[in-house]
Amino acid sequence: MGLGLLWLPAFALVHFIVTTMKAFGFPLASTGFEVYYELPTYLWSFLLGLLGMWLLYRLLTEVFDWRYAFWATVGILFGTALSNYAFLHANMSHWVSAACATAYLYSVFRVYRRPEDWRWWLISGIALGVAAMVRYQNAALGVLLVGLLWQLIRQGRWQTLAVGIVIHIAATVVTFLPQMLSWRAIYGELLPDPKVVYPYDYPNMRWLSPHLSYAFWLFVYSPLLLLALWGFLRPFPTTLSTAFVISVGLAILGQLYINCTLPSFSGYGVRRMTDFFPYFGIALANALRILDEQKGQKWSLSLIGASVIVNWLLISGYYLHQLLSGNKFHF
Repeated sequence: MGLGLLWLPAFALVHFIVTTMKAFGFPLASTGFEVYYELPTYLWSFLLGLLGMWLLYRLLTEVFDWRYAFWATVGILFGTALSNYAFLHANMSHWVSAACATAYLYSVFRVYRRPEDWRWWLISGIALGVAAMVRYQNAALGVLLVGLLWQLIRQGRWQTLAVGIVIHIAATVVTFLPQMLSWRAIYGELLPDPKVVYPYDYPNMRWLSPHLSYAFWLFVYSPLLLLALWGFLRPFPTTLSTAFVISVGLAILGQLYINCTLPSFSGYGVRRMTDFFPYFGIALANALRILDEQKGQKWSLSLIGASVIVNWLLISGYYLHQLLSGNKFHF
């Protein structure tokens, strides 16, 4: 129910305006499915997603030169399949989910920088709770803390570790509580059987034999991620914690594994993985930095420009095929 809660401000404002106009005699319907409800709500959804991209840029500027931060953000936004859900399908959860996942990434990054500051433990817990309410699989992003926990254990900072974990978990559970209450209202339990909530996906998930071929399609639809993958394998600036980079990689691999266990992947660009494309932004910025140092700025800018062109040709081809094959053409 997280997406509905995040959309609520825009929807409630429109509903207030419509009911007020009806009171003055305007013949308006107010079922909530009219275009004057949908467009403002989806515009709000688009703006929420942009907030996530701004947070990605903020994070990158704390590690890289602003040029690499900017072009990496542009690459993720315009040069990957995430574009489809940002600009053409803001009525779906993936664009907002990407923003929530990025908010958690940013807040955890702040925890890595200052683990003694309990406020960021609290904020990151809230961010994870909201992200999990938008899409349940986002709960697995908690693996981002693995590297930090290992660091604190090695340093013997047991008090910081204990206080931080308690605050983080408590904030996550309290934030996620509305979803649990809705489950109780619908299914009679705070934590119902996943087979009841997901009658198709969950019973058919292949936990021990995932469809690894899904990972191949990830790079077919978004070839720019290959450059980011190369960036993961190159040395990062010393200002960025190695434990943080490893944790980001584990978070991506964890989400990829979860999605590969599903019985099938649907939608454009392996859509369930597009939620986590901003996580590739860190490695993409690193790749652009190295290319700039070794080959010059023209190389990095050319690759970003080419990826944007290829991405939008792929998106255009997808919808053109829809139109020509006689299927329903929609945005």
